Amino acid sequence: MIRKLIPFLLVASLTACANTGAPRSSSAPAASSSSSASSSSSDSSGSSYGGSASMPGSARGKSCDAGPLQSQIGQKATPSVMEDLRTRSGSTSARMLRPGQLVTMEYNNTRLNLIVDDKDVMTAIRCG
Repeated sequence: MIRKLIPFLLVASLTACANTGAPRSSSAPAASSSSSASSSSSDSSGSSYGGSASMPGSARGKSCDAGPLQSQIGQKATPSVMEDLRTRSGSTSARMLRPGQLVTMEYNNTRLNLIVDDKDVMTAIRCG
């Protein structure tokens, strides 16, 4: 019995890995988007920003544009800098991602991600 389940589980897990991080269509079930949004709006370190993250991007019609912000890489990330970058990108929420931090991997086109090093210096700025 176990031998018959192993190939099925392997295929299912590889399919799940292949779909990780891919943008979700607007036809996705509402239950999965609300549960993922609630997990992304806060974390134990308090480095997330924005209470409006519970509203999916497709419902609001807004999206994030990190292109104009790339000149800020190399600067120290502070809460005021994060708020400024969030406003300039047009995103509804922002989060700071530190090395080794566990994060949700769902794609959110209205969220700004500030990837920082151990001294809170920005190494990358991305949307999702």
